[in-house]
Amino acid sequence: MLNDAALVIAAGAVDTAITHMQLHSTNVGGSWGSGSVGSRVAVNGSVDADGDISWTNVAFTGLTANQAIGGVSYWSASSGGTNYGGSATSGDATANSAGEYTLTSVTENSTAT
Repeated sequence: MLNDAALVIAAGAVDTAITHMQLHSTNVGGSWGSGSVGSRVAVNGSVDADGDISWTNVAFTGLTANQAIGGVSYWSASSGGTNYGGSATSGDATANSAGEYTLTSVTENSTAT
């Protein structure tokens, strides 16, 4: 079993690998290959003392006015690249009338057992 110190090292490597996020019109789960909207956005997360990775205030533009948002995926590049998963969005799930959407907080949790 890994302790928090090990999880911090692992999460740091994952955080470094995830350089971009992509919005999706629905939560497409494990595939993350469909329903993308707008362009990928460069991100830089932070890792806390027990290995949780967080990104805050990730601003997306170029969406359709009032576009439905259902999920976000994690990528290694601005196009192509490797997909590292994703998650459903919660709360306000619609871009504004200018086609902008901000994820105020995204967190991937690690747990030592």
